[in-house]
Amino acid sequence: THSQPPVGSKVLLEMYRRYRDLWLVELLLDDLLDWSGWFLEERTLPPLNMTALGGDDMQAARYESGLDDSPMYDGHFFAVTDNKTGYGLMQMYDVGMASMVAMSDACLAELADAAGRADTAKVLRARSADARAKIAAHLWDEQSGIFVNRLATGRFRRRITPTSFYPMLSGIATVGRAESMLRGWLLNASRFCITPKGNFAGNDDTCYWGLPSVSADDPAFPPLGYWRGYVWGPMALLTYWGLSHEAYLDVPLVTTARAALCKQMG
Repeated sequence: THSQPPVGSKVLLEMYRRYRDLWLVELLLDDLLDWSGWFLEERTLPPLNMTALGGDDMQAARYESGLDDSPMYDGHFFAVTDNKTGYGLMQMYDVGMASMVAMSDACLAELADAAGRADTAKVLRARSADARAKIAAHLWDEQSGIFVNRLATGRFRRRITPTSFYPMLSGIATVGRAESMLRGWLLNASRFCITPKGNFAGNDDTCYWGLPSVSADDPAFPPLGYWRGYVWGPMALLTYWGLSHEAYLDVPLVTTARAALCKQMG
């Protein structure tokens, strides 16, 4: 069994907030709850019990990320965890997927409340809070000044992509950490190339549009490359959603970065 990034609950919540179509929430909620429960049961990696990618081999786990050839997944760090089926997990806590799972559960809690399912909402909020606390405690890399994937052995895998901004999706980053990520990475002309005014000023041709699918200072970054340099709309939207979280609405640098991202990529 495989998955893809769990963004369905976020999309449904945005639609509900705008159109107030409760019938659509009631139609889809149970399926989305099953999806959330599947991640908890099938994609939890010990000893920290955080989200990891999985499948029947390393390449299948890469595909599950939606980022098929991302340099984050170069190498082989996969282990079979179910001898009966042959399925297993990457032996790495994935900051992007873990953050989307935490976001998904927070969104599902709000949707469950709308559907009158208070007990379900309470469970989901607790689950999301637990995931957010673990990401904050274990995936922040002080040396890099950003959230980073981490092997089960404890070593950080310092291949930085826009998924490192995804902890902002549910307010995991403190204001100080958010500012560190924006100054050091998003608004850095040698990394993600979003200029403070969103006007491309000083950007090299190879990173002109900004927010490449891997940091422009990564050895894997070429002038053009699938998930190794191309700009992708889903990554831009997820990064924008993170910059728009209520935890950062009054933070001037986040406001600047959000406006610059929209202008430069719009």
